[in-house]
Amino acid sequence: MRKSFLLNNDWKFAKNDTLISTYPSDWESVNLPHTWNNIDGQDGGNDYYRGTTQYVKKFNTADCKVSDREELYLEFKGVAMSASVYVNQKLVAEHKGGYSTFRANITDAVVDGENILAVLVNNEENTTVYP
Repeated sequence: MRKSFLLNNDWKFAKNDTLISTYPSDWESVNLPHTWNNIDGQDGGNDYYRGTTQYVKKFNTADCKVSDREELYLEFKGVAMSASVYVNQKLVAEHKGGYSTFRANITDAVVDGENILAVLVNNEENTTVYP
């Protein structure tokens, strides 16, 4: 039986390109979907931030209520432009594809109890990723 759990709320966000290992309580609190260029990208100056940012979330496997025989996947409906997904500092997926949906199998990276999910997102101009 397929189960779904939304992880859209209670993320931390920063323009930070260094993978962190803890939950950064002092970063900006956001819910997904989120757009960091919602103001500077709309001012007409074409000077909006291009670079790497990071989203971090804590989650507990007890909240997932899955058996030992089930696999856990994260599904992203889109991350522009490139994303690297980590669970407990273990790389579980990389995606280059703008707003296309992708999944990450996190089964082997989660631990019983609290886990740290980090998504590094890069929106720099790139000739190999469609907009």
